[in-house]
Amino acid sequence: MANTIILCVDDDEQFLDLLTSVLEEAGFSVIIAQTGHDALALAYSQKPSLILLDLILPDIRGEEVCRRLRMHSPTTRTPIVMLSVRDGEADKIRGLEIGADDYVTKPFSPRVLVARIKALLKRRESLSIMPASTEDGSVS
Repeated sequence: MANTIILCVDDDEQFLDLLTSVLEEAGFSVIIAQTGHDALALAYSQKPSLILLDLILPDIRGEEVCRRLRMHSPTTRTPIVMLSVRDGEADKIRGLEIGADDYVTKPFSPRVLVARIKALLKRRESLSIMPASTEDGSVS
């Protein structure tokens, strides 16, 4: 997992420090951004394996960052986990509808977050190695 890069996007420096520590302890490489613009630039240039994205950022809302990532070909299929203090059902549904693969409310268990990340990465990996199927359902 050391070559698995996770981009963590949050404007809270202390939270990023904690998140970085937890993820590095789990064996991931971590890059961080504190603004939406920095997140987009790093996502396009570094091509992370997964993105942890806070909804409340100082320049661009996390939802807009997610939309832009989904429209840009190198990041279209990159798993995105939204992290937010917003825990309403409507907030979670909106996050998933705009393209997030998961939605985790703060505070959260670091162990559960790591398990969710591993599950998403495993699912992504298994989908990328599956043979393509044709219209009639046969494997090509």
